[in-house]
Amino acid sequence: MATYSKGANGAFSGKVGSIVGSNWRGVDYLKSLPKKSSKQSSDLQLAQRSKFALAPTYLSPIKDILNIGFKDKQLNKTTGYNAAVKIFLNQAIGGEYPDFVIDFSQIVLSKGSLSVFHGLSAVLKGSDIVLSWQGISNRYNAFDDDMLVVVLFNDTKKMYLVYEEAQRAALTYTAIVRNTFAGDVLYAWAFAVKRENSAVANSQYLGSFTMPQA
Repeated sequence: MATYSKGANGAFSGKVGSIVGSNWRGVDYLKSLPKKSSKQSSDLQLAQRSKFALAPTYLSPIKDILNIGFKDKQLNKTTGYNAAVKIFLNQAIGGEYPDFVIDFSQIVLSKGSLSVFHGLSAVLKGSDIVLSWQGISNRYNAFDDDMLVVVLFNDTKKMYLVYEEAQRAALTYTAIVRNTFAGDVLYAWAFAVKRENSAVANSQYLGSFTMPQA
C-alpha cells in the first residue's frame, strides 16, 4: 500500500484492474488487491473455522449477560463475551470435525469473586424447574440481597430464557417454563450477581431437562 499526491484531476478513487484507490482520514492511498490462493484449506483449518462458527451460535444471544458475568475479572482490553468464547472454544467443543458435539457442562457464563450458591440444585417439577440452595451468607462475599441469575438454553429451538427475580436469602426459586416447550431439551446454569452488577460468582451448571409432553 502506498500514499500519493493528487494529480491535475484530483485523487483517484475506485478500482482499476488490480489497483484500488481510497481515502482514509484525509490521506489518499493506492493498494493492490490480495491474490486469491489456489491452495485448498486443510482439515485443521476447516475444523478451526467450524469451531469459530459454533461459538456465536451459542453465545451471541447472551452477549450482554456474559459481559456482566465476567465483570470483576481482569480482562485487560477483552470483553466478557470474548472471554466466554475463549473458554467455549477450549473446553466445550468435543468430537472430531465435522461431527463436533457441545459439552454444555463446560460452558462458563461467569467468573468472579462472589460466593456461589452453596448446595445449589435444580429439579424438574411438571413443566417448571425448581432451584434450591443453602442459606449461607457473610459480610465479605455472600450477601442476602445477591441476585440469582438463571439461564436456560433450549437446545431444540436454539433460544435462551433468562430469569433474575430471586435473591440469595430466598433459598428457593421456580423458573416458570410451563408446557411451551413440550418435548424440548433445556440446559441450565445459574450464578450470583452483587447489587448494581459490581461483582459476580462463578456460574454453576445445573444439568439438562427434557420438558414433559403436553
